[in-house]
Amino acid sequence: MRFFRMLAGLLVLICLVPPLILLAASLLARWAGCEIDPDVPAACRVLGGDYGDILYAMAHFGWRTVETIPVLAVLLVSWLLIEIARVLGSPRKRTRSQTPANSLNRERGS
Repeated sequence: MRFFRMLAGLLVLICLVPPLILLAASLLARWAGCEIDPDVPAACRVLGGDYGDILYAMAHFGWRTVETIPVLAVLLVSWLLIEIARVLGSPRKRTRSQTPANSLNRERGS
């Protein structure tokens, strides 16, 4: 079960990468005073360099959000259902009663 949880957590992080990249691209463009054009890379001068192509590529990668958000929703719902099934399906642990020290059932020499 630990492997499944690690795998599900990794997949959740992978599904969150495109929206985070899109957010980072828009924040960088806003900070630099540039606009991100969805059709062509626009010139964006920051510290003497042109970063328009990089922001354009980041924005286009961010459109993968459209594909990953439904995958993320299905992943989270299935993970929740599996965790509920595990909790409801697992047998309850029974506590053994302690035997008294002078009981005949205890082992000799202890």
